[in-house]
Amino acid sequence: MTDRPDITATEEAARLCLEVGRLLLRDGADTAQVQDAVARFASGLGYEARLIITYRALLLTIIIHGDFRTKVGRHIPAMNVNLASVEALNRIVDETAAGRLDMAAARGRLDALDRPPVSYPRWLGAVSIGLTAACLSRLFGGDWPVFAAALVAGTLTGVVRQQLALWRVNPLAVAFASALAGGVIGGLGMKLLPSATPALCLIAPGMILVPGVPLINGIRDAISNNMELSLARLAYSVLVVMAIAAGLFAATAATGIGIPLSAASPLLPVIEDALFSAMATVGYVCLFNVPTRLAWACILCGLCSHALRTALMHGGLGIVSGTLIASMAAGLLGHIFSRSFGAPLAAFAFPGVVAMVPGSYAFRAVIGAVQLMRSAGGSPAYLLPQTASLVITTVILTAAIAIGLAIPLILPLNISQGTQRAKSGL
Repeated sequence: MTDRPDITATEEAARLCLEVGRLLLRDGADTAQVQDAVARFASGLGYEARLIITYRALLLTIIIHGDFRTKVGRHIPAMNVNLASVEALNRIVDETAAGRLDMAAARGRLDALDRPPVSYPRWLGAVSIGLTAACLSRLFGGDWPVFAAALVAGTLTGVVRQQLALWRVNPLAVAFASALAGGVIGGLGMKLLPSATPALCLIAPGMILVPGVPLINGIRDAISNNMELSLARLAYSVLVVMAIAAGLFAATAATGIGIPLSAASPLLPVIEDALFSAMATVGYVCLFNVPTRLAWACILCGLCSHALRTALMHGGLGIVSGTLIASMAAGLLGHIFSRSFGAPLAAFAFPGVVAMVPGSYAFRAVIGAVQLMRSAGGSPAYLLPQTASLVITTVILTAAIAIGLAIPLILPLNISQGTQRAKSGL
């Protein structure tokens, strides 16, 4: 009987393993990273563990001396990345795997992370999100009045989003209310500062609400053949985009600033594009709680990818091909940084592709569909083909981004996460 495992200790080890998985998922880690971290953490405690992640729950099997125990834990679908928290969790996992932390010490460290650390004050996060919206408006062809109005509207969008998240409001309601608030302020700003492209004051603040973390992690799950979780994450992302579009549609009704179904997107000079692409990532540095010493990696991803697409399009390449190649560059850089720093891929890849995400096409497609529905068969002849064209463009550009991000993920990069984290001081 002395060889039998201590049931109480096994139960506690299973609980801690599930807590590690839950916190990593909450902070934006992808499925493979979470499963690897839980397995290493359990090994450090003297157990063998297998974790299955579904969209509803975590299923953990602990194995010791031939005995199997299965425990179910909560799964929190991640909407954002908290890179500072992921760093702290990685340190706990690494120290436990190396035998430097026992179960009691690990429990205390994990309990302290139940409230995720914040590296930037809330006001700075809101202002930086406003700067991101303003820079996106310039990348989409907006003028300086649009830039100023988008800066204010994006800041308000960030404030509303932060507050509603603190109140634990449903994420779809957060997306709708934030898009509505930002769209109304942006529309009112266009009343004070007339512009030739007023719709960008609604679209740019809406773009910062696009659910990049579920999108990126959904793509990674599809590559790993975890199709159930991938489809759930991607479907959730579509619902959030539709909520954003509904909020923008309500803002157009409130302000009288319409979002046209067709709009040109002029190309900026490459140098100017690179500058605004780099500045647009600042909001995600704060939003993803990226430590200042790693901010350069996010900025580099944003600068290189969008500026590369602009350069390719100046050279005559189409938007789909340019998006595919630029997304491959963002995916490669993000993959390298993710492996090097043991951090979520979304923290680096999404800032690189956010300006290429066809959110404006998706928003216009939803608005066109609403107009078709309201017209009840009496819609103008151009409305249906334009709406269909927007849907097709959205699907093709999204596929180009997904494929571009996916290709680098299958490359066998020989980078040891633990070694690189140790060298980086993570």
